[in-house]
Amino acid sequence: MMKLAAGAIAALMSVAATVAITPVANAQSYPTKPIELVCSTSPGSTAAQWCQLMAQILAKPDVLGKPVNVAYKGAGSGNEAAVYTLQRPADGYTLLHASASFSGYMNLPTFSAKPDDFEFLARIEKFIYVLAVPTDSKYKTFVELVSAAKAAPGTIAVAGNKIGSIHHKHIIAAFKAGGAHVNHIPYEGSGDAVRDLLGGHVPVGLGSIGQIQPHAEAGKLRPLVVLNEKRSPAMPDVPTIQELGYVYPISHQWQGIFVKKGTPEAVKAKLREAFGKVVNGPEYADYLKNSPHVEKAFDTDGAALQKSFQDELNDYRGFMQANGIL
Repeated sequence: MMKLAAGAIAALMSVAATVAITPVANAQSYPTKPIELVCSTSPGSTAAQWCQLMAQILAKPDVLGKPVNVAYKGAGSGNEAAVYTLQRPADGYTLLHASASFSGYMNLPTFSAKPDDFEFLARIEKFIYVLAVPTDSKYKTFVELVSAAKAAPGTIAVAGNKIGSIHHKHIIAAFKAGGAHVNHIPYEGSGDAVRDLLGGHVPVGLGSIGQIQPHAEAGKLRPLVVLNEKRSPAMPDVPTIQELGYVYPISHQWQGIFVKKGTPEAVKAKLREAFGKVVNGPEYADYLKNSPHVEKAFDTDGAALQKSFQDELNDYRGFMQANGIL
């Protein structure tokens, strides 16, 4: 009996030792299988194109060397993507495409995941947006549009991304700075909003400069105002919101990566190194050259990013409460 007991104890100790070292060993050999990038938008948006680019470069032999598959989970104002990620192990094989919009999404009562469920792995870049109308619109300038919105509060529809997104905040803040109130029409992605603007289903829409510019050059859309502190070289004749006298703190849309809390440090280090290779590689340089709406804003300081995101959460909560979103 004593021999059996001793043998059982030895076996248990062996199993315990194996369990203790397996996560470390797995982390050191990461990655050994395909990775999934959960894109929190719908196909066709500029963010969706970004997800595809990230997946393509990450999969290169000299970066991660394993296939990176994009899964589109745009429903529920980011909630679907977050819940999907939380259902997967914290092992680095499921990456969540995050953006500044998550500072709004995570304040919504419908968002079941919590900020502490994730770790901010890397911020990559920021996007610049523009408000536009069809070329045959009666609104020739943003000032005219604001005047019309003031005369008939809540009657002018403006297409944008999901409720609680930075696009939503852009729209409310821009018009509120002019003392006007409009009706934000939410879509699962900015690509869908621009599509309906082109189709004449909405009179005004918000899109990235990269989305609006080709249609402006084709004579189909008229950009009215750039929501940035300085003019865009791609649209030098379009004024900024502040140039028109509407001055307020502009919340910019950034793109980045969250991972599930508890992801091993060794895995996070490898992922941060991989994204460093992405943003310093030739493909990303070409992307920046051909994407007038994008500005590089790479950062992998986890503690600083987490604090910055918490500040954004608090700021957006106050904005949502002040403007009736919450």
